[in-house]
Amino acid sequence: MEKYNLTIEEYFVTELLFLACEEERHPEYLVKYLSLKTNNNLLDILTSLKSKSIIKNKLPKAGNSFNPGIIDFNKVFLHNYKKYSNELGQDLMRHYPSIAVIQGREYNIQNYAKKFNSEEEFCYFYGKSIGWNAEKHEEVVKLVEWAKETSCNLININIADFVVIKSWNKIKEFKENSYEGLIIDTMTVL
Repeated sequence: MEKYNLTIEEYFVTELLFLACEEERHPEYLVKYLSLKTNNNLLDILTSLKSKSIIKNKLPKAGNSFNPGIIDFNKVFLHNYKKYSNELGQDLMRHYPSIAVIQGREYNIQNYAKKFNSEEEFCYFYGKSIGWNAEKHEEVVKLVEWAKETSCNLININIADFVVIKSWNKIKEFKENSYEGLIIDTMTVL
């Protein structure tokens, strides 16, 4: 993603445009951002994003209305963006246990096929779930490792469900509360 040389403002607006697109339908974040008094002009940022081949749209003239829901992202940019998502998702899969023994039975908990058609789709969804934030990803990985080390029964679902319901939040809550001495050994991670 570094090759695009995005400023912090451009990166932030790109994220807001993703949220405002027709798939996500959350333009309120972009509207809130635009209501803030900033030194940056949205049209200037969009012009810069277009010059960096991130968006393809014909830009509105100053003073005209703008519909962020119809932003057309450059396919090469989206591919690179998804590639980064794949790296994050694949790293999560490397850390997530592949098999767990729950109440004496072995389960493959790296199965994502019930919710996603491909590994790429799973990885993209994971990247989107954490906002493509490398720091958040590192936090999720550390929580998974902590849960595996403590042998607590907090990783007892397949990886797809883990990501969809953001189970790392439950692990974090458990870890941060006063349960450090408590070990529930009802699951063995192989």
